Amino acid sequence: MHVERGDTFVGLLTLAGLDGIDAHEWTRATTTVFDPRRLQPGHGLTLRFASADRELLQIRYELDGRTLLVVERTRDELTARREKLPYIAEVRGVAGEITQGLWQDVTDAGAPPEVASQLADIFGWDIDFSRLQIGDSFRVLYENIWVVGARHGAPGKVIGADLVSGGETITAVLFEHEDGRGGYYRPDGKSLGRMFLRYPVEYNRISSSFTHRRFHPILHRYRPHLGVDFAAPRGTPVRAAANGRVSTAGWLRGLGRTVRVDHADGLRSTYGHLNRIASAVRNGRPVKRGQVVGYVGSTGLATGAHLHYAVEHNGKYVNPLSLRGMAADPVMSNQRRAFKQQRDEVTGKLARLAGTSTPIVVTMRRPSR
Repeated sequence: MHVERGDTFVGLLTLAGLDGIDAHEWTRATTTVFDPRRLQPGHGLTLRFASADRELLQIRYELDGRTLLVVERTRDELTARREKLPYIAEVRGVAGEITQGLWQDVTDAGAPPEVASQLADIFGWDIDFSRLQIGDSFRVLYENIWVVGARHGAPGKVIGADLVSGGETITAVLFEHEDGRGGYYRPDGKSLGRMFLRYPVEYNRISSSFTHRRFHPILHRYRPHLGVDFAAPRGTPVRAAANGRVSTAGWLRGLGRTVRVDHADGLRSTYGHLNRIASAVRNGRPVKRGQVVGYVGSTGLATGAHLHYAVEHNGKYVNPLSLRGMAADPVMSNQRRAFKQQRDEVTGKLARLAGTSTPIVVTMRRPSR
């Protein structure tokens, strides 16, 4: 992730799913070598978690072009240090055709899973990934960060991508301002972003769709299913779909452990059957779009691990996958010239990508920020 104006160390760690006590503990550990109040917009922050239990293992923060702040757990304590190690931010590109599914095909082509997951957020409202067909195609440019001495690079942001589905091409270009804010835009400058994330969880499949008549697998009777079920492994992080304030964080009848968030314009989102709720998420507290609010489970009336995701508008349930409005603002007029320069370079490099079994290094400037 990249720091944006107004971000704090504690806030960014909470956004990633740490509870308040752990977030403050890690932040205090930085003070031996760095003042955490001096975060700089646009600088990179990388968090490394244990895959099994999502325990935070290490923080890397880009102090400047040649110095990193590294905080990590050693035995039973947190230690911080500065690393005078240069790193290389290269741009890689990969292209291919759809044969199995977007996530599988992008990773089979050699891109990291994190890149495939970013594509779901970037294009989620414009392309129904379940309807991609054999012969559709993708091209992606993404950052790969190498620290000297490391055995592997770490994936950064997607810089540009296009997807061809049913003969239609949708192109996304990353454009960021000096304060670290920005997003993905079409070549004409219109935003691909929305107020709501379409997918609040990285999922394997949609196991049950929104319907007013579904046969319940436990109750054995027909009843409405006023949400979408995403099948995903137990413990998969669940993200808030939009900015808002928590109205429920606890057990809610058949939904088991549940988080509900009230948003602007009469909207409310619900996340049910959670294995556990993120400890920083409590009634009355604000949450940000993309903040981890809990983890996939099977509490309540559930036959297996999945997320039940529902959205209400003015008290009436709506299909969460149909919320296509609420687009983010386009590129501002005073940023048009810089955007066009970035767009022309990104789209030019995308056009030159050919299908390959391994990612290739692309020579280009890093995106504006």
